[in-house]
Amino acid sequence: MTDGLNGRLQGALFTECASWIWDQLQEEGIFIQGELIEFILTNERKLGIQGESSEVIIAGIVDLTGEDATKMLDSAMIGAVLSWEDEFLALANIPRMES
Repeated sequence: MTDGLNGRLQGALFTECASWIWDQLQEEGIFIQGELIEFILTNERKLGIQGESSEVIIAGIVDLTGEDATKMLDSAMIGAVLSWEDEFLALANIPRMES
């Protein structure tokens, strides 16, 4: 497992991605804190599991943080975040494995 933080989606671009995902979710009527979106994206990268299923991401976050992530995350929420992340990466012309 790599730390996943050396990819192309970092710094201002990472912040823009998280903000854009938040905007898209708001338009869909899904209300989630921006910090939670950043938490999902950051930990997905720390675990090196970009592109995995939401269940794998929840399990990884639980293993990484030692917290019960299911209290604040559910697979539908993560699935929505990941779907919009894929869209952002496509628009930015960044392959997921380089993110």
